[in-house]
Amino acid sequence: MADLAAIGRRDSEYRGPPHGSARRHRMPVLIALALNPVNTAPLLAQTLTPDPGAWRPLAYSDLQRPTPRNATYADIWKDQLDANNEAYRARGDRRFVDGNAPATAAHFVIWSEQRSVVLTVLNTALGCSPKLRDAKAQVLVKLCPMRIAIYNGIRVETLDAGRGCYLEPEANSTINPSVAAAYGAYDVGARRLKLGMVVNHRVVDGCSFNIPLVRP
Repeated sequence: MADLAAIGRRDSEYRGPPHGSARRHRMPVLIALALNPVNTAPLLAQTLTPDPGAWRPLAYSDLQRPTPRNATYADIWKDQLDANNEAYRARGDRRFVDGNAPATAAHFVIWSEQRSVVLTVLNTALGCSPKLRDAKAQVLVKLCPMRIAIYNGIRVETLDAGRGCYLEPEANSTINPSVAAAYGAYDVGARRLKLGMVVNHRVVDGCSFNIPLVRP
């Protein structure tokens, strides 16, 4: 696929912060937030990920009403969801008292025999900033908080990974995956996650990331 080949070329040329990005610091230095063997929603049982180095579209979850299917992502972002809820309440908006205020998460999961890794980007109105709008594709690209969760049995380590790109459809529209999509892959040899985004068959500048799973 030409779009994914373009992401691969951009990824291979990456040597630091992406040009045109609002983020100018080196991306990323991972900071451990928690190592919690008890109070974390376990991942649902899955088969091993075939060919983890292949580019795959990110999946999306609506976190307004946590369910067993999205509980893992709601747990990873619990502090941010709580803060987002409080911000809505502080503004007098109490429409969401029986659930979370509007929040969605994009995620990419790698399943292996030793451990499982989740990369997730949280989209909230108050936690993200606009990066670009494409009227033709009817999408908005936003810069939002990004985290990684590494699961070893019942133990999970949650890591802050700076800010990543989130693809959001414009109001009253849906994303056409043949026109705009975000992708993830895992470089097994280098032990790093890779992210990329394509809109109108072009790689979005500033949305290609290499994220090491080992601290320097």
